[in-house]
Amino acid sequence: MMSDMRTTVDIPSMLHERIKAYAQMQGQSFAATATDAMMRGMATIDTPSSARVNPKTGLMVFNFGRGRAITSAEVADLIDEDN
Repeated sequence: MMSDMRTTVDIPSMLHERIKAYAQMQGQSFAATATDAMMRGMATIDTPSSARVNPKTGLMVFNFGRGRAITSAEVADLIDEDN
C-alpha cells in the first residue's frame, strides 16, 4: 500500500492556474489533479519515442509509445475548428 507524502513544490504560476482550472472542470481537488498529472507524466519517462519519415507522404511521424493513431479525418476536423 502506498502512503501519501506531504511536500512543497515550487511551480510556475501559469502551471498552477492550468492545474487549478482543470481540477475545477473535473470536479477534483487541486492535489488530486496535480498527482494524477505527475503520475501520468512519470509513466511516460521510460517510454521510448521515435521519429521516422513516412515514405508515402515524406512527412515526419513521431511515436511516443502511448495513445492511438490520429486519423486524417480527425486532423481535418481540428483544422476546421481553427478556421
